[in-house]
Amino acid sequence: MATTPPPTAEPTGEPTGELDPDQLDAVREALLGWFGRARRPLPWRSTRDPYHVLVAEVLAQQTQAERAAAAFDRFLARFPTVEALAASTPAEVLREWQGLGYNRRALALRAAAAAVVAAGGWPATVEGLRALPGVGPYTARAVACFAYEQDVAPVDTNVARVLARALLGADPAGLSPNARQAVADAAMPPGSAWAWSSALMDLGTAHCRARPRCDGCPLVTRCAWHALGPDAPLPAPRRTGPFASSDRRWRGAVVRVLAADHEHLGLDEAALAEAVDAAAAKRPPGWFGDLLGRLRAEGLVDLDGDGRYRLPS
Repeated sequence: MATTPPPTAEPTGEPTGELDPDQLDAVREALLGWFGRARRPLPWRSTRDPYHVLVAEVLAQQTQAERAAAAFDRFLARFPTVEALAASTPAEVLREWQGLGYNRRALALRAAAAAVVAAGGWPATVEGLRALPGVGPYTARAVACFAYEQDVAPVDTNVARVLARALLGADPAGLSPNARQAVADAAMPPGSAWAWSSALMDLGTAHCRARPRCDGCPLVTRCAWHALGPDAPLPAPRRTGPFASSDRRWRGAVVRVLAADHEHLGLDEAALAEAVDAAAAKRPPGWFGDLLGRLRAEGLVDLDGDGRYRLPS
């Protein structure tokens, strides 16, 4: 049975009006039923250990879930407990992290583990989790939801997309972060936060993508966005910066080369520049030294008294 979609939000405003309760009930029932049949067998879904959940969330940041899943067991085999990670050196964690990108995530995860151990245990609230080093609002909510099964709604890209389309007939790019969170909080079925949030993420991956695959979607007959037909707001184009011309490529290359220095002897600036093919960047003189200086300031590399760079010990 068709329902009238609630009013959509202004591009930077909050949702107006209440969610349609009948539509919300229908969406909840259809989505949770679909999840029971089609849930992804991600390895962290079998645990409620906050350490394992935090590792999974950090691994999955800006990384496909399948790729994070492949690294999950390997990382936990190397650092099986929060105490083991806290006792590790930055170099050990960075070496284990290679191939996953965004090396600062590895150091942030280690810092969070050290804070948990220093405090004698895990915080039990979103606010307490948020106070851990490197843990942002989303990650704090995710640990509270997926480890503690608290009725809190972590909102990632997939969650925002599914809820904006299904319940508001909107593109999530037209909602402010506060609006996305407000919709997620209102849509949460009490007592089912773990399954509901997992289901939203799976649906966003399988069907409700940036370019939606509506065929086979369990919400297609209940989705306010789909019901609008040709009047549905088009997905906003993705905006990405040029990777090859940014420093991100070279930052990752420096850490990767130093991680492969198994004898830990280090490399001076000239040898390191040659190893990462820094000349290909075609930057002004001195840019590579500046890059290394920033990496040192962020704790990703060390410089010894002989002028050799290595991973921090």
